[in-house]
Amino acid sequence: MKSYEVKYVFGGKPKFDEDIDKILSRCKQGGALQILDPKEYLTDRQRRWYKGVCLPFLAKNDENQETVEWWDTEVKRLCGGLAYLKKEIFFLEDKRAVGRLTTKNVGKKKMTLFINEIIAQSVARGWGLTAPDAELRGEKNE
Repeated sequence: MKSYEVKYVFGGKPKFDEDIDKILSRCKQGGALQILDPKEYLTDRQRRWYKGVCLPFLAKNDENQETVEWWDTEVKRLCGGLAYLKKEIFFLEDKRAVGRLTTKNVGKKKMTLFINEIIAQSVARGWGLTAPDAELRGEKNE
């Protein structure tokens, strides 16, 4: 889903870089718009960096050709996932409960700490992953 930053609010209506009608004309019929406050928007971008940049980079540059899913588990294990992420429980068809760590509903503070830990581990382990922009690392004020 493409994101559009609200530049300002005038008369109770959000204003974007381009006219709202142009934005809506590119939306599929039956689609949805999601309105995020600044913290949610930042956290959404942090999740996108983790899933769309970090994990594919690690999988692509892995000499053992491990998958994105394997790297997801490994990064969460090595980078304090238990401390920063939420545990999601779901049930299999045979009614066994299975848990996994997820970035869903994790706030800005914990996502920032998790990303900073990923970068620290990347440096220590020689993964070659570069840090995201300063805003995603929590170095800019809102």
